[in-house]
Amino acid sequence: MAAVLKLVQAPQFNEQVDVDPAGYSRDGHSLQQSFSYTNLWQSPVARYVVDRFSEKGDTVLDVSCGTGATGVETALLGRHFVGCAKDPALVKLARARLSPADIAEVVLRLQFINFKRPVDVREFKDPFPRYFDVDTFCELVNLRSVLRNGTSHVDAFIELIVASILHGHTVGHLSGYSSPHVATAPNEQAALNRKRGEVPSYRAVSARVIKRAAALVRDGVPRNLQTRDLERSIFQAAENDMAPVRTGSVNLALVCPNQPGMTEQGLRSWLRSWFLGVDQYQAERQPNSLEEWTGYINETLLETARTVRKGGRAVVRVGRGRLGVKPVNYREALASVLPDLSQYWAVEGTIVERYAKSAGLMKGGSKLAGDVAAELVVLKRK
Repeated sequence: MAAVLKLVQAPQFNEQVDVDPAGYSRDGHSLQQSFSYTNLWQSPVARYVVDRFSEKGDTVLDVSCGTGATGVETALLGRHFVGCAKDPALVKLARARLSPADIAEVVLRLQFINFKRPVDVREFKDPFPRYFDVDTFCELVNLRSVLRNGTSHVDAFIELIVASILHGHTVGHLSGYSSPHVATAPNEQAALNRKRGEVPSYRAVSARVIKRAAALVRDGVPRNLQTRDLERSIFQAAENDMAPVRTGSVNLALVCPNQPGMTEQGLRSWLRSWFLGVDQYQAERQPNSLEEWTGYINETLLETARTVRKGGRAVVRVGRGRLGVKPVNYREALASVLPDLSQYWAVEGTIVERYAKSAGLMKGGSKLAGDVAAELVVLKRK
């Protein structure tokens, strides 16, 4: 085991990048505010890695791209982007995020939608009354029916906007008080409503969409997200089976493997799936042993090796978490796998994510400044 650890602990370089857990939405383009809490890579880290290990015109792959945050940073740096996600809702949202509309396009499109068209109120049945006022629900149904048949990037971007405000705990959201991250179960939402003594109130859909659109494109629509010169492809695929990605087509792969206890994967929102008109993603069973996880990362890095050309790189983001009640250092677990992959990958170095001094205190009072957030192991394709 000591020799295995030495493989990772004796790199050619050891660098550091500072992160701030409160900086997801303020350290990047305003488009990053749409689903900042689902980003596995903070904007400064993604920019640093893409700029450090690729050139303009190169192709960057994110094997689990979520809602496309890394794609925005990649395009801004003049690279082609390919992303994969298992959840069809994430695929749809990532594609919309990488082809944004400007505020004028959004306003004009909304003007041609009849939000007040009569809706069969029998559709407004349990559990929707626990989340929405009936008039809000009818407006959502009318908007949903129009956008479902839409083919333009404007319609897709409006879907992204609605999905980002569909439920949450501020008046800018369309639901009564709820979680903005995940759609609570109906019984949980009913209990929350009783506890707060609230009934969902009317929320005008069009006005909130326009306000949210203005915030997301506050920094403008980047030219690199408008041009066809840069590829921005999103595929529905698993990390260990990225068949749509061509063999040897990638210069840099970003790998943030599923690490139970460290990162939350996906949006986990049946309401968003309903609005987007896609099947709700059924999450796979989490690894419950270190052996299962090492098998999973082995498969992921083998498939990544297929997509990355010789001389290219993969940057693997790992940290600490738990498998059941057992604490796990995923960096050490990764190190135990790398000797079996030595035919494909050589370790070049490590980049340590540390919480910046500005991070201050997190909820719970634990001081973060200087603590390790995660480690990025840089692999070179042989």
